[in-house]
Amino acid sequence: MSSSKTVTRGRFLAPFCKVACKIEKRSARKLNAVDACIAKTIAEHNASGTDAAVSSTKRYIYEQKQLFHYRVVRFFDECRYLASGEYFRTYSFKDFVWDIRFFTKFLLLFILGTLFGRQSIFPPIDPDSPLALALESKVNPNY
Repeated sequence: MSSSKTVTRGRFLAPFCKVACKIEKRSARKLNAVDACIAKTIAEHNASGTDAAVSSTKRYIYEQKQLFHYRVVRFFDECRYLASGEYFRTYSFKDFVWDIRFFTKFLLLFILGTLFGRQSIFPPIDPDSPLALALESKVNPNY
């Protein structure tokens, strides 16, 4: 490899190396400021030669499995609360705004799911539709 190629690559990679060094220094500084419990866990994993992030992920998954049944019970409890009418007895304009925000987000997620899932917002064309004849010679608007 010629020295000119090495110099060119060095100039190209220098900004990326600087950014990587800054990220590493920032992470090292933040690592020194973690809670005592986390620091103890990290020290234990460093001593045993294992990765603390792997055990953290396993613990998180285990806890989420345990919380699943709690979430199901809580969901049905909230459904009973809505069905009892207690929610609407103290309903205010602020609650209305929160509900509108929720339904707007729900509608947006539905539209995005439709667009990215089917690549179309149009309904599917039935095989018996007169528009299906055009699909033999033209591009399907649903795809």
